[in-house]
Amino acid sequence: MQKLIERISYLMCAIAGWGFIACAVLIGVEVLLRNTFGISLQSTTELSGYALAFGISWGLAQTFITRGHVRIDVILNRMPLKARAVLHLVALATLGTFVGFLSYGAIALTQESWDFGSTDISLLRTPLVIPQGLWTFGILMFLLLIVLLFVEAIPLLLRGDFEAIDKLFRPRTYEEEAQEALDAVKSTP
Repeated sequence: MQKLIERISYLMCAIAGWGFIACAVLIGVEVLLRNTFGISLQSTTELSGYALAFGISWGLAQTFITRGHVRIDVILNRMPLKARAVLHLVALATLGTFVGFLSYGAIALTQESWDFGSTDISLLRTPLVIPQGLWTFGILMFLLLIVLLFVEAIPLLLRGDFEAIDKLFRPRTYEEEAQEALDAVKSTP
């Protein structure tokens, strides 16, 4: 199940990346049209906002999988292995709780937009359930990943396999990041 989530997360992250590129192109066209011809597309801000919102939520799971998120771990790395493993799980449980509340709110907001047929007040009159649904889906995928990782980590904790827990959740080392960069350079045609 986790491998499926990882593949879906990778695809979602790629779609979000292309959404950001489309957003940049749209903004560039808007600036050129406005400065050259004095005309505006009128919906650039709306579409860019939607792309940023769903793009961020669609990238959360992949960022977590690749351990690309920002962590302040100066003290954590100096702690004994067992304490690090326990703190990784406390952090995961805390994150899961927060994302659970966020998911609840996102679902409620999307449901309310669906129930009332809410639309944006711009020229496009976009049904809000579309961007909110995309945003909610990204958050729910992130929550599902957190739950699956927690379910994977609990048996490791019960067996006392603190090394496996630390390996699963620790931030990437500078050696891992350097190797990733070298691999990316080698695979570039």
